[in-house]
Order: sequence, then C-alpha cells, then structure tokens
Amino acid sequence: MCYTSNYTLYQNKREFLPDFFNRETNMSTITIISHNVWGMYAKDVVKKVSNRNALMKKVYYENMPDVIGTQEFSVDIRVHNLPEMLSADYAELDLAADVAAAGVANLFTPVFYLYKKYDVINKGFFLYDRAFNNSDSKSVAYATFRNKITGEVFSVCNTHFWWKGGPEHDAARVVNAHDILKIAAALPQPVFVMGDLNCLSTSEAYKTLSAGGLTDTRLAAEKTTEHNTHHPYPAYDEAKDEFSAAPYPGVNAKNLDYIFIDSAHAGKVKKFAVLNSPDALSTSDHCPIIAEYEF
Repeated sequence: MCYTSNYTLYQNKREFLPDFFNRETNMSTITIISHNVWGMYAKDVVKKVSNRNALMKKVYYENMPDVIGTQEFSVDIRVHNLPEMLSADYAELDLAADVAAAGVANLFTPVFYLYKKYDVINKGFFLYDRAFNNSDSKSVAYATFRNKITGEVFSVCNTHFWWKGGPEHDAARVVNAHDILKIAAALPQPVFVMGDLNCLSTSEAYKTLSAGGLTDTRLAAEKTTEHNTHHPYPAYDEAKDEFSAAPYPGVNAKNLDYIFIDSAHAGKVKKFAVLNSPDALSTSDHCPIIAEYEF
C-alpha cells in the first residue's frame, strides 16, 4: 500500500499554490512521515549512501508530508546532502544550540517541516541515558508548529529507542518510553510521537506508551494497513553504484516503527500507511510510515 497525497505543487517557481494548503478541500489536514534512513551500518553490509538520498527525496515528495521525522541520520547522510536536497520546501528544525549544549556532535533524529506553511513556536532536544546510547544516536527532537494561515497548532516528538535485545535492554526502552511521555505531556496537543522504537507492539515499552495516554495511529486510523515496517537490507550493485529494492516486507510480523498520537485526538486520524514501493524499499531496512490527521 502506498499512499500518495493530493498536494498540488507549482514546480517551476517552487512556490505553493493556494490549494497546497487544501488536501481534499480541507485546509486542516496534516500528514506525518517517520523514517529510519539507515545511517548506522551493520558490520556485514555495504556502508554507502549512493542513490539512497535521491530515492528518499523522491518518496517524500510523492507524499509531500507536513513533517518528516528521521532516525539514524548519520554524518554520511548529511554530507551526501539530503537536507539540501529537500531545502526548496523543507527546513530542518534548528536544534544546533540544544545539541551542542548536550555535548552531542551530530543530531541523529532531525525533523524537517514545510517552512512556508508552518512557524515553529517551541522546540527542544533530549538525549537518552548514555549508558544505553550508541554514538549519542538515541534521542528526541521535538517541536510545536503553527499553521501560518489557519493558526492551528500541533506538536511532534521524533525519537529512536535503544536497540539491543534482552531483559536489561527491554528495561532501557521502558525508560525511553517514560522519558518521551514526560516530553509529550508538556507540549500542546495534538501531539504525535514517532520513530523507530526497536520493539514490537507486545513489548513493555509499547505498552508503557499506550498506558501513558498515547494511541498507535495504525490502530486508530479509519484506513490502515497490516504491512511490516522492517525488512532486510536493500542489495547493493557495485557496478551501478546503487541500491535496489529489498525483499517485500510482508504482513504483521515485525513492526518496529510507529506514529502515536495523544489518545484525546486519536479519533481524528484518517489514514495510516507503510510506504513499501520499490523506491522506498531501496532506501533503508525500514519502510517510511505515514499518518494523516484532520483537525
């Protein structure tokens, strides 16, 4: 299932037409994408960006979300210019001062947003416990946005939970869940909590989020899917210097990626989808996921 939005984009002057703000005649619809972009490489895989950034841009522009939350956004993803590739329409949430104050060299969980549509009225960064944190990659980037036309406000928390398996590591993810619940509780609603949580929906970390007042948009959406989010790595063709589609991820077995919403607003989630086109599968070992909400 691949959901493509009905945005109209004026391609020549790179300006938004008035109906850019009108998705299916509703000015108050927002969409969120979460995507682990595969920047922290396993030892047994090819450590390249190659064509993956271009494919990410293509997938994002096919769906034109209001906000993109990414994980594993490593230095090599940055130096291959993904932020610049998106910059005609998307700005990266500026957390440079917050990240530096935390003693962190690179923000692995950046948020991108449609800067012509939204003002940022609040933002911040939180680093999870370094005892369970490889390369300071496990963190939260959060913000509150205000629509420049309608004045409507919403918040996002983009995160990546600890990754290893076993009881000690399961407990670390529960701590991650409690930390992000505190952040989300202080933000204006509706608030979306998204990212690679490195756990299944049967886990204690997932249950902690649910018990803490968040609802999985996959479950809340009027239109949804059972497709998996996690899959094998895409194959690298050295002769062509490009990655191609990983095996199709299948259904309802290994979901590690989620977009939650505060439960008070869960009834307004319209759509949830796993973007699993060949292009999307070629970008990472995680499919981008997308949720649509109407005020």
